[in-house]
Amino acid sequence: MTGEDAVERKLGLAAAALARLEGRRGALAARSEELTRAIELAKGRLAVKDEVEAFIEAVHGSASRRNLEAFETLLSALVQEVLPGEKPVALDLSTERGLAALDICVRRPDGSLEDVLEDNGGALTNVVGMALRLIAVVKADVARFLALDEADCWIAPDRVAAFYRVLEDGARRLGVQCLAVSHHDLTQFSERFHIARIEGEPLSGVTVQSADCSGLWDDAAPGLRFIRLVNVQACADATLRLSPGVNALIGPNNRGKSTFIRALRAVFYGEARDSLVRAGAKTATVEIGVAGHRTLRFTRQPRRTPVNVWSLHEPDGGVVETEGMRYETGGRTVPDWVAALFRIRKVEDLDVHIAHQKFPVFLLGEPASRRSAVLSIGQEASYIRDMLAIHRERCSRDNALVRNGERELAALREEMESLAGLDGIGRSLAEARAKAERIDLARRRVQALRDALARLEDLACRLRRARARAAATDLLPDPARVATLSADLRREKERSRVARDVIDAAGRLRRAEARLSCLRSLPEALPALEDPRPAQDMLKRLADLRSGSERARERLARVDAEAELLRVEMERLVEENGGLCPTCGAPVSAETLLNHQAHSATERMTA
Repeated sequence: MTGEDAVERKLGLAAAALARLEGRRGALAARSEELTRAIELAKGRLAVKDEVEAFIEAVHGSASRRNLEAFETLLSALVQEVLPGEKPVALDLSTERGLAALDICVRRPDGSLEDVLEDNGGALTNVVGMALRLIAVVKADVARFLALDEADCWIAPDRVAAFYRVLEDGARRLGVQCLAVSHHDLTQFSERFHIARIEGEPLSGVTVQSADCSGLWDDAAPGLRFIRLVNVQACADATLRLSPGVNALIGPNNRGKSTFIRALRAVFYGEARDSLVRAGAKTATVEIGVAGHRTLRFTRQPRRTPVNVWSLHEPDGGVVETEGMRYETGGRTVPDWVAALFRIRKVEDLDVHIAHQKFPVFLLGEPASRRSAVLSIGQEASYIRDMLAIHRERCSRDNALVRNGERELAALREEMESLAGLDGIGRSLAEARAKAERIDLARRRVQALRDALARLEDLACRLRRARARAAATDLLPDPARVATLSADLRREKERSRVARDVIDAAGRLRRAEARLSCLRSLPEALPALEDPRPAQDMLKRLADLRSGSERARERLARVDAEAELLRVEMERLVEENGGLCPTCGAPVSAETLLNHQAHSATERMTA
């Protein structure tokens, strides 16, 4: 590599490095501008954070208060229906840490409030809990199904009838399918809702006596058609048929009525234990009839994997398969497809659908902020709560953006300051490139002078050779002498040719004399052939060849005649087409009509 090439290479590397640094400086400037804008917007949002949060909370409170009066009126009417003379229900809504907090109370005559759970009897709390479950089932986007285990146990026997009248009326108005387990005799309601009775003893296996309700169902309507328990605790094989409205399962205590509630909680909440399996059995099975004559089946298998299996079956018993999905899943948690298809699930971790016998009070035992979940289950309040959560999350991101962005901005400015001298470097690089160009121009001029010198030296060498040839020419003889020498040379060449001809004639004469000598030694007469057959065969073959030759000549004559006719036809065809090929349009004659390569060459030359 020459010195000039090395300089050019170094200048190119320096220019590339400068371009990269300038690009980096531009990127830093763009990022700095973008970050500055983002920090300013974040600070602006943070400046109105409290106002926005207060506005969202005000909207949340307003939405909650709109439902509050309706809930108070409904709860008070239910309480008065079951417990005449009881104090009216009052809902006190407040705010705790930005979330609605609900106190469920009763109002004394003097206007003061008492907590329903802490300051009142079990009957009142039981009625309010039942009403809150109905509200939750209707407000949430879930299945309208409610199961109550011994829901009337805290109510005086003389008020049980009023309790079930309220339950039946509310369920009918709200379109909720109910299953109520009770130890009271409810036969007085046999014309208003479906009553099933549990019979037998747990040791031998209880059974359920219930009427056939299949005629009351529309095939496509949601709801549970029956609950069948096989080897589930006290039930060896018991089927509870259900109607679309209110259903009651009655019977003495400790007979296994609550087993149906525990089975429902196992299927839809995943609350299954090995104790669910009947003593002496290996597997417990729960079957639930659903829409379309399908059956939802749950199996508990102790000491096996998977321990729980959920499956959905067609009327013929086969497992349902839709769009490549097989509805059969094992594990300990409820499969997503069960919750999606039947929509019986916990809502915001609230046990809404299936009441537990040991925890009959719904929501009243929760903290005040948790009680507000009944109001927040509604879609409108859920949207408002999501807005508040999004606002707070955005404020957290804005704080982080301001904190981290200012640090990044300071680092960007420091790096940009370190690149402030790029303009001077660029000017110096431009000057160096200009000097390199002037040096290169001078180098080319020097090279041109060197080339001219080399040409002059070559001309001088040629001149010396020409002078030497001229000197040698001066030593040559005069033209007359050269002519004499040329004539002598031609005569010498002629004598050499005559000599060669004489030698060749002598050689031919000797060979002729040798052949004459050989001919003179031959006999006067030809000897007779001992076997003339080879000669005759040879003559026959010659005759055959002569005959074949005659036939070939005849065929050639015919071919010539046909060729002449074909030539005449091609001349006529060429003449009819104006001297052009009928396929490619190139100029042709009768001789070149069938030569396509000649056509193509002529066509290309014409083009």
